[in-house]
Amino acid sequence: MTKEKILKAAINQYSLHNYHGATMKKIADEVNIKPASIYFFYKNKEELFLAAFKWILESHLTYIQNIMGEVIEQPILNIYQTIIRKTVAYHRERQNETNAYISLVNSPPAGIKPFLHEHMQQFDIWMEQTLTEKMQKEYPDISKEKAIMLTKQFLIIMDGIFWEINIYEKEELEKQMEYAINIIECLLREEVK
Repeated sequence: MTKEKILKAAINQYSLHNYHGATMKKIADEVNIKPASIYFFYKNKEELFLAAFKWILESHLTYIQNIMGEVIEQPILNIYQTIIRKTVAYHRERQNETNAYISLVNSPPAGIKPFLHEHMQQFDIWMEQTLTEKMQKEYPDISKEKAIMLTKQFLIIMDGIFWEINIYEKEELEKQMEYAINIIECLLREEVK
């Protein structure tokens, strides 16, 4: 029995039943062990779920960092498009993790909320710095304040697309992504003209 199997079962149970409904027994049953066996790895349910959500968030961050590394030399609009499209694809392929994450954000257990807040701040700061630097290289006349504002607007639009992942079917979600990209393009054009 590996810790990873327990983490994945915890994520699955959280995605199905939320934090309070995802019991140690349900998690243990999913991986065919006794609930007491989980306590060999985790001292309590909160520690298990904190580990599971750290795993979800760190996996997503690593994925986005890899995307950024692949596209950082492309024009900023291409970077925006790629991040939106690949983020949506990532979350649709990992539906259990996405559902668990949405549940986490909607009603985080007290012990997880500070970690989640810190992680989101670090993610936004990294994304803001990376995209702002890229924008200023591509458009040397743009002020740092405008570059930061555009990046923050992009992050808000990207967050909006994320929340639509479970709402729209594939074709409609494609349209939503196109609308988001058009908004970003208009905002960028307005600021760099």
